[in-house]
Amino acid sequence: MANLEYSRCRIAGIAVSVPERIRRSDEFTDFIGEDGVDKFVKTVGIVQGHICDESMTASDLCADAAERLIADLAIDRQSIGALLFVSQTPDYVAPSTACVLQHRLGLSEECLAYDINLACSGYVYGVSAAMAYLQARGIERVLLLSGDTVSRHCSPEDRALTMLSTDAGSATLIERADTTTRTSRFTLRTQGQGFRSLIVPYGGYRHRFGNATRVEIEPGVSRCDYDGYMDGTEVFRFSVMEVPKLFKAFYEHFAVDPATIAQFFLHQANLFIIGNVAKRVKIEKERLPISIDRYGNTGAATIPTTICDHYARESAREVTEDILICGFGIGLSLGIGTVPLEGTRILPIGICNATFDDRIEALHDDAKPFINP
Repeated sequence: MANLEYSRCRIAGIAVSVPERIRRSDEFTDFIGEDGVDKFVKTVGIVQGHICDESMTASDLCADAAERLIADLAIDRQSIGALLFVSQTPDYVAPSTACVLQHRLGLSEECLAYDINLACSGYVYGVSAAMAYLQARGIERVLLLSGDTVSRHCSPEDRALTMLSTDAGSATLIERADTTTRTSRFTLRTQGQGFRSLIVPYGGYRHRFGNATRVEIEPGVSRCDYDGYMDGTEVFRFSVMEVPKLFKAFYEHFAVDPATIAQFFLHQANLFIIGNVAKRVKIEKERLPISIDRYGNTGAATIPTTICDHYARESAREVTEDILICGFGIGLSLGIGTVPLEGTRILPIGICNATFDDRIEALHDDAKPFINP
């Protein structure tokens, strides 16, 4: 079992960026009716969320958050020894989007960079992976970029998913801190037998080519082979049954006293699931920040989005207290951890308007011949 404990590291800062466009749930009145929208808002909890246009990607949102965080912390870019990009909506099938971000952010060529292909649990896994690098000498700072443009792989004609799916990107700087006596603890699990429960079935290399025409599966649900699919019943069962088991195992293994935790940051799957899990593991509303009402389900970015929304809604703050983070979903994958914030700089959620020009249209024009004529 993956029970992990890390020392000598701290989270220096967290920033989140979202696209400018706001989509309100009442915009779907023509699609599912006024009563349908009211029921959705009450159970799922989303009043509005931010949506990218076709030119913006998760890496754009993460890069914007990273630029703001690096500037706020006055960090030397050359001191960042690793860049991890956590997302299931990368820029390309290949290469790793992290390599492009290393270039965009002007980081050293000595910096390692790679993608982590996770979403709902991805931030918890990413923080754990970043802290693992800091346990040995050689890397002093890790930049964790975690985000998704969930709206981009959901059919706009699928009421089960499209109203849930919104976009955000985050940047978390984690650094070596030899003087700290605080520890971070994680329990990570995988239930891969449920991989079909949340899936984008076509477009990879097992099923590369499918039907791009959307077909009505049931009233209000039309998908093509490249759109995301969710078995709502199974995802709900997984969330409300397996996540409480994860809490129990984590508490017992590390002898965690929940009373010592200031705030519990859960993946913002939907309000009903969050409330159900909280009731089962006895988390009071006062210690359970919620952001899904204004930012929706942003995949790998929901936890940092909720952290920034809770601590820095009005202005940047330095926070010192113990928090718990828990992510669960696609994979099926889940993870939980307690992380001490020690003077952690939390920035207000920012708006991203910039996109990256990769000059792909000039790819063949720029290519040099392998053999000169």
